[in-house]
Amino acid sequence: MEHATFSVGNEGRQVFWNAEYFEPVLFLFTAIALAIMAYGFYRRWRMWKALGKPETEDRFANRNERLKYLFRNAILQMNTFKEPYPGVMHGLIFFGFFVLIWGAAFDATEFHITEPLGWAFLRGNFYLVFSLIMEIFGLCVLVGTFMAIDRRYLTRPDRLGYQGKPDNEADDAVVLLLLAGIIITGFIIEALRIHVTRPSWEIWSIVGFGISKMFAGVDPETAKAMHKATWWIHTFLALGFIAYIPYSRLLHIFTSPANQYMKTMQPVGQIEPIRDFENAESFGVGQVQDFTWKQIFDGDACTKCGRCQDGCPAYLSGKPLSPKKLTQDIKKYWLEKTPAAMAEQKAALEADEEYQAKQAKKNVFLKWLDKVDTVVDGLKPEAAAEEKALVGEAIDLHELWACTNCMYCMENCPVNIEHVPKVVGMRQYKVLMEADFAQELQLTFRNMENNSNPWGIGAHLRADWAKDLGVKTLAEDPGVEYLFYVGCSGSFDDRGKKVTVAFAKILQAAGVRFGILGTEEGCCGDSAMRGGNEYLYQTLAQMNIEVMNGYGVKKIIATCPHGYNALKKDYPHFGGNFEVYHHTEIIADLIAKGKISLKKPVEGLFTYHDSCFLGRYNDIYDQPRRILNAVPGLKLTEMERNLARSFCCGAGGARMWMEEDIGERINDMRADQAIAAGADTIAVGCPFCLTMMSDGIKDRKKEESMAALDIAEIVWKAMDLE
Repeated sequence: MEHATFSVGNEGRQVFWNAEYFEPVLFLFTAIALAIMAYGFYRRWRMWKALGKPETEDRFANRNERLKYLFRNAILQMNTFKEPYPGVMHGLIFFGFFVLIWGAAFDATEFHITEPLGWAFLRGNFYLVFSLIMEIFGLCVLVGTFMAIDRRYLTRPDRLGYQGKPDNEADDAVVLLLLAGIIITGFIIEALRIHVTRPSWEIWSIVGFGISKMFAGVDPETAKAMHKATWWIHTFLALGFIAYIPYSRLLHIFTSPANQYMKTMQPVGQIEPIRDFENAESFGVGQVQDFTWKQIFDGDACTKCGRCQDGCPAYLSGKPLSPKKLTQDIKKYWLEKTPAAMAEQKAALEADEEYQAKQAKKNVFLKWLDKVDTVVDGLKPEAAAEEKALVGEAIDLHELWACTNCMYCMENCPVNIEHVPKVVGMRQYKVLMEADFAQELQLTFRNMENNSNPWGIGAHLRADWAKDLGVKTLAEDPGVEYLFYVGCSGSFDDRGKKVTVAFAKILQAAGVRFGILGTEEGCCGDSAMRGGNEYLYQTLAQMNIEVMNGYGVKKIIATCPHGYNALKKDYPHFGGNFEVYHHTEIIADLIAKGKISLKKPVEGLFTYHDSCFLGRYNDIYDQPRRILNAVPGLKLTEMERNLARSFCCGAGGARMWMEEDIGERINDMRADQAIAAGADTIAVGCPFCLTMMSDGIKDRKKEESMAALDIAEIVWKAMDLE
């Protein structure tokens, strides 16, 4: 085959310069590499199929929305760029390789298709620009790779390890060395070719041109021999990279975008309920096969970047939980259990006549994969996997119960791994199947069952806070616009009742028509659900829904984000379909419409603590800050961790009712962050957060100089109507 030669004004290049006769051999090795890769994906596909329950959610519905998300976060890498250094590092590698792959495809298309047909487009000015772009993006990959090497092996941030120990594996080094080797040998090849051929366009290949100066004293024949050797090294590294993908962390090149496409479209933080208590044989997740297939797939999508761990309050306070480690431990357990499951599945299928008929119709390639798979299985030792429980051994119980359900992990995971539902599922198994859970929770659940509140205070006292306020119940006036769902904290906790009274007075001053359920109100059940007692939660939820629907409730206001979230997102599963508002949304709206006036200055430097169930769960960040900025005299400062990266108070996920006996108290750490911001008051929008922040202030002996107040209390003080 003849190719155009180099000449001034017709710049171009020969893809197989100095290696023209090795094209057939290259095709052979390429086919082998692709076959190894294909088998790896086939094997992994079989493993994904072997274990895992069906998803209740259609992970492929809403295609347009999913494609938009995929483009934004898998192609444009927007989630990755939320953090500058790792974002730039990954972006350099990702975009660099993306361009290089398309450039290689361009090369191959011209050489094998268009040029034999008489059309060569990699010529002239087009080629010069093409050459420059390829050099620049090759350099990007190399820089990104060295940044990754520095970060993983020299700088070593904690999130790339666990409890101060790096979790590097041999695979990490192999991948980075492959990346660096491919790019460096590619530049050397270009440099040696430039040295021998002296093309007029050499300066456009900026890196190759620079490196070519290193070979100034090398004679052409020696340079050609060096080029040929380097060309083959480069080729085998590239083919090795391709073949290695499904057997290494490189698998995430495909699994991470797939996981992003299959992200849940359900409301943030919504927990899928157990549907059929009467007929179900087991509850929750006690074995790996109790996870859904998507939950198992999460493990292969995880890149171990550690962003989930970086803000996990349990991990940062010294507890054994790391969302990254949890994901990897589940994956490891799955890998141990899958071979036996695959063998069992295969044996069952082979006994099926319909399956045999389908096998006979398979194409040659699929039959070859099956044959290879059989040979590989035969080469493996038949030692049975070590028998150990998923919950309690593979996943430590301290790890399981340390989670606050704060959603930091899921909010900040760039590949949409869903950690919290896994935790809740395993808790359900321990509570409902084994009755094995913390003693404090046993008392809490018993109180919720007997008195419909975690404190165990008599349910007949639920509306005592309203005795002197003239607040009517829905039984007295069912025609109100809003139901004020007070919640357990607002009804029984002495500190919470002050918030309830303040908010009720604000509504009355603004002329809002609202009522309460009084003694007909029950616990929302959120702590029961997130503590794994799904049966108790559903019982409480259904009782509330029956009462609310009986009064024809349409709109609900809640002061507790936990109740707010449950009523808004979880109650619809059981027929409770309401418009639910948090009290900060209502107050912000009343101020904006001029229905309440803030006259009295409230002096001091305030900082706002973003409740997890208000912020990350429901995207309510702006309204509380608008309220505080509207209060005269009040100055607002932010803690270092705020908004979507806010630090949990430690009370979510039923942790409100459990002792912290490992590591530092989470609420104390959050109080420290408020102290560091110089604030004299911590403003909150959650009764759980109010308790935890107040306790943190006491623990740090700052009671005389610092306080915690709900936003409703601050607003009522500024209204100056008492």
